[in-house]
Amino acid sequence: MPSEYVHRAAFVALAVAAFACKHPEQSTPPPAVAATYYVGTTATTSPDGAQPYGPPKTIAVRRTVDPAQDRIEELVVHPGEQFFTELRRRPGDTAVFTTTDRAGSFSGTVRFTGPEWAWTAWTYDIAMSDGSGKLQGSGRLGARSLDTDKLFVSPDGQPRARIVEHLEQVDEPTYASTRDQLLPTDPS
Repeated sequence: MPSEYVHRAAFVALAVAAFACKHPEQSTPPPAVAATYYVGTTATTSPDGAQPYGPPKTIAVRRTVDPAQDRIEELVVHPGEQFFTELRRRPGDTAVFTTTDRAGSFSGTVRFTGPEWAWTAWTYDIAMSDGSGKLQGSGRLGARSLDTDKLFVSPDGQPRARIVEHLEQVDEPTYASTRDQLLPTDPS
C-alpha cells in the first residue's frame, strides 16, 4: 500500500534525521564546510508496525554542514531516486531549523536537543505541501549510527504509515559505492 505520500514522508524523515548526526564529542561548529556519509535501511509499515508496506530499502545519505551559513544540505539516495533537502537555522533560535526540499513538496521545522552542532535527539513537525498529511516522530544519535521512528498522519489525524530508519556512518568510498548501486546508470 505505500503510496507516494508515504514514500515522500520516508525521504523527509531520513533527510531530517541524518542532519542531526554529528559526533557527540564535538560541541562547537566545525571550522569549515564538512560532509558526513551514512548507509542504512528504511522500512515502511502499517502504523502499528505489524504489516510491511514492501521490503526494507537500502539508502545512502551525504550530509554537508555549513555552520558559518547556519545551513545543512542532505542528498538522500533511494533505489532509482535522489532527493535534496535543505535545513536552515531559524534566526534567533539555536536549536530550531526550517526544512524543505528543492521540489517544494514539504516544509516544516526540526527541533534538536543536545550540544549545539552535536545534537543527540530531535523531533520534527513537517507538512506535505499538497495537503496529504504530516510527519511526526523523533530520532536519536548513537556513537556511529542514527535511528528514527515516525508516523505519517493524514489531514484527519489518522496515522497511515510508520517509517523506521537505521543508518551507520561510513567513509566516502562506501557511500559512493552504495549511491552508485542505488542510482540507475544511463546505458548509452
